[in-house]
Amino acid sequence: MTQKKRHYDRKKKHTVLKVVSTIFVLVIIAIASIAYAAYRNIESTFSTSYENFPKTTSIDLKKSKTFTTLIIATGKNNSKNTAYATVLASTNVKTNQTTFMNFPVFATMPNQKTITEVYNTNGDDGIFQMVKDLLNVSINKVIQIDVNKMGLLVQATGGITMQNPKAFNAEGYEFKQGTVNLQTADQVQAYMTQIDDTDLDASITRIQNVSMELYGNIQKIAHMKKLESFNYYREILYAFSNTVKTNISFNDAKTIVMSYNKALKNTSKLNLHTTDENGAKVVSQTELDSVKTLFEKSLK
Repeated sequence: MTQKKRHYDRKKKHTVLKVVSTIFVLVIIAIASIAYAAYRNIESTFSTSYENFPKTTSIDLKKSKTFTTLIIATGKNNSKNTAYATVLASTNVKTNQTTFMNFPVFATMPNQKTITEVYNTNGDDGIFQMVKDLLNVSINKVIQIDVNKMGLLVQATGGITMQNPKAFNAEGYEFKQGTVNLQTADQVQAYMTQIDDTDLDASITRIQNVSMELYGNIQKIAHMKKLESFNYYREILYAFSNTVKTNISFNDAKTIVMSYNKALKNTSKLNLHTTDENGAKVVSQTELDSVKTLFEKSLK
């Protein structure tokens, strides 16, 4: 594969990146699309969602400096704690670009650890430290997504309709092959559940597909020319505060909306490619160094 081709492949659209970047944008949309309808409720939402991550590096966003955001999607699936996605984003006003770097969570990294193993042992703090050590970069903001609560957002935004490739039963619900309509948080949670030990990949795919349909709902909200009822937004904000924890404060979000708007609209994606070694997915040191160099450029 040529260097030009590899560079293109790293930046092509990637489903996992779409999932986590959706929530990143959602944090901003929580202000941008609802600001005048429920200002005080939005401020309260961010207070509820706010969580201090003590290992982060502080940054003055009012000076329009490039900042990094670690996005972690985790949850319980089949009674097991699972890290579904880990992405580090850089948002750069100078280049008007947000770059998302995806870490394959089940692959063995050059430090001989997987992100899922680190999460099972040390939680979000373990992922934070691992990403920081691998890239030797400061992390300014963190967005932690509870996948198990994502159904609340689906319900609050009106439900979703999607194609189900295989019929199955879960948590008292029957999901037939073909078109399925998910309206309640319980339905969504049942649909995303891992049925057994052989169902992990399919479960993750269902989570990704639900996330993309949710993204469609959020896009519609963002482009509404006429605001809905106050109760409608209140339900969305309630679901948001229960699904997302972040150290992006209300004032931070307002600054990002005002100063980083163009950078948020222009996105690129970097993927760490894996190789197969004795049946296991592995990220080589050479691959990590190559993608790390590209990410470092996005910070300048």
